[in-house]
Amino acid sequence: MKNPLRQYIYEIGSLLSQLGNELQMQAQSNQPLNIHGQVKQTMDNLTYYLHNLNADLDACRYDLIKDGECNLNPLEIESIKGALYHLLNGGSYTHNGDSSSPTAELHKMMFLIDSLYRLLALGSNGSKEYIFDKITDKDR
Repeated sequence: MKNPLRQYIYEIGSLLSQLGNELQMQAQSNQPLNIHGQVKQTMDNLTYYLHNLNADLDACRYDLIKDGECNLNPLEIESIKGALYHLLNGGSYTHNGDSSSPTAELHKMMFLIDSLYRLLALGSNGSKEYIFDKITDKDR
């Protein structure tokens, strides 16, 4: 069995690069942002590649248990383990002794987008909304 890591890492990197390029082009355009379709397609493809990578990793694990052989490099596995830890758990200092993570910031963004959508659609009369403070360069 060949090493499945490099091809999937390439595909995932290419996919994220394409999304990044599209987001950059839309951000620089004078047209309204319309990123839902690109993000949805990227997430569908990302899930596909991650699922198949996991299936190939499981097959390698099975071969290792059964035959004691697997073509995976332990250093690459360690690197991916570290990267996954940072992706799933990585926190960053924000300010005032607080920390956050990309996941927490995405959940906060979902709250804000829901609130903005509601306010834009229904108006803001009588609304009391929480205001998040911004991190400044001096807070880093």
